[in-house]
Amino acid sequence: MRVEHRIAASKDSTVTLQGGILDNLTGEPPYSAYTWYRTPQAGELSRQPAYAGRIAYSHPVFGHTFTVGAAGYYSREDYGYGRNINGYAAMLDWTLPLDRWLTLSGSFYRGQAIGGLGGGIGRSVLYNGNLTDPATSVIPLNTVGGWAQLKYRPAAKLEFNAAFGQDNPFASDVRFFANAQSYGDPNLTRNQGMFANAIYRPRSDLLFSLEYRRLKTFSIYDYNSTAGQVNLGMGILF
Repeated sequence: MRVEHRIAASKDSTVTLQGGILDNLTGEPPYSAYTWYRTPQAGELSRQPAYAGRIAYSHPVFGHTFTVGAAGYYSREDYGYGRNINGYAAMLDWTLPLDRWLTLSGSFYRGQAIGGLGGGIGRSVLYNGNLTDPATSVIPLNTVGGWAQLKYRPAAKLEFNAAFGQDNPFASDVRFFANAQSYGDPNLTRNQGMFANAIYRPRSDLLFSLEYRRLKTFSIYDYNSTAGQVNLGMGILF
């Protein structure tokens, strides 16, 4: 649920205030594969939602809208036996028109225990034993990352995009336990992704896209995994 209020700072400029409550997700898969066996997880066990807020400034530039915003996120996570974790994130986002045809957009974040938002390669915490054991220690996983995209639109019906993004959990957290455990692979330290595409709109309600995407994942051990994707898509807008 989100509440938004816009303030006219001047004739052309706008300040936007946003606040909301979110489902308190931690990124964990269900504890049981059986759909009839549903138990609350760490976010739900905190008995409160997650909270988020954002403030942004917008102003027209080169016939487009320049926007810069700052946001914050907080969640409470309960892993039982007094093991309470604070999840949080600080974020910065921008849309910067460079001229009539070029636009640079992106976002940057720094947070911990934000696997429910996709940070930390989908992990919120690391632990050194079974979570049902009171002696098991739990630490929040810190992460930093972001993405940037350059858009070139030479005509109303055609645009080209190139982007790069990275999610980088802290190596010191990943190495904290000699045999770390998590609900994802505890040895992963960084995810990178990049893509380039072309989008053609022959009509206002129809588009075609050709894209190449490159993905790369790093481990605390000296190896990495890569994958390439080629996608051809069609969209109908209504």
